[in-house]
Amino acid sequence: MKTTILEKDGKTLVSIKGELDTGTCAKFQEAVKPLTGKEGLDVEFDLSELEYISSRGLRILISLQQDIMARGGKMRIKNVSTSVREVFDVTGLSKSFLNID
Repeated sequence: MKTTILEKDGKTLVSIKGELDTGTCAKFQEAVKPLTGKEGLDVEFDLSELEYISSRGLRILISLQQDIMARGGKMRIKNVSTSVREVFDVTGLSKSFLNID
């Protein structure tokens, strides 16, 4: 699993490649730790290269969204692969919680 974070035009772009599962979640949390606690962030997650996400990975994204929104920011998820989209759909997170485009 590889996480890339870039700042561009006032947005924070985060791309995740590989699998976000129990074995990689700690590495992912460490990578996105700088995003927590900041005011007014505009964060866009690109999941085009994410092959799998576990329930623990979902919980991390939910926690990130709550932190970002509580500080007046926005979080969007884009380019979700079919297999990962199914996980979001089954858990009810596609529309109601994470605003996936």
